[in-house]
Parts: sequence; structure tokens; C-alpha cells
Amino acid sequence: MERYKNFEVFLAHSRKEGVSLFRTVPFDMVLCGERLPDGNGMEMLKEWVGQNPDLISVLMTVRNDDLLRQEAKQAGIRGYLVKPFDLSQLEEVIGISDFGMRIAELNEERR
Repeated sequence: MERYKNFEVFLAHSRKEGVSLFRTVPFDMVLCGERLPDGNGMEMLKEWVGQNPDLISVLMTVRNDDLLRQEAKQAGIRGYLVKPFDLSQLEEVIGISDFGMRIAELNEERR
């Protein structure tokens, strides 16, 4: 675990490590590669989003594939980044996710 400004950052090198962290740490956001040494990142994110629909999830992949992008979106994965990407692209994906969450919170407050 590292601290970056006001954030705690955890790094997992495999699906197994990620699952272990997910069970013990309440994440707000997950950045995950599509291909993991011991599994599929897309499938893992689908499971996690199913358990926590508010999770900001971003799939990182080398494939610029519209079908994969659509599958991720339908699964509730909020961001899709094609490697290599730059910091501004990551910020944009996170910003869009944050904006969507703020809108949802405002709508919930109005009820």
C-alpha cells in the first residue's frame, strides 16, 4: 500500500492478489488489465461491479475492440483504456465516472 496525496493505492500483480485485496479493502476505484497472469481482468471486474455497483472500474487493454468495449459497458465497467494511454486519458475516464456518480447522488438527494 502506498499513499498518494489523500489516496491509498494498492497494487496487485495477479487475480488472486486482487481478489484477496477486494475482500479486505473497501475500494472506491479499480484499474485492471484485461489479461492477468492467472485470469481474465474483464471477468474479475464484472464480478466486482456485480457486488458493488458504485465501484468505479476501468479496464485497460491493448485491444481497441468495439465489441469488448460494449461488453465492458454493459457489465457496468465505467472506463475502457487502450494501452498505451497517457495520464490525460486516465483523468478523463475517471472524471467522467466521478461526474456520473455526482449526477446519481444529486438525483438520489432529490427523491
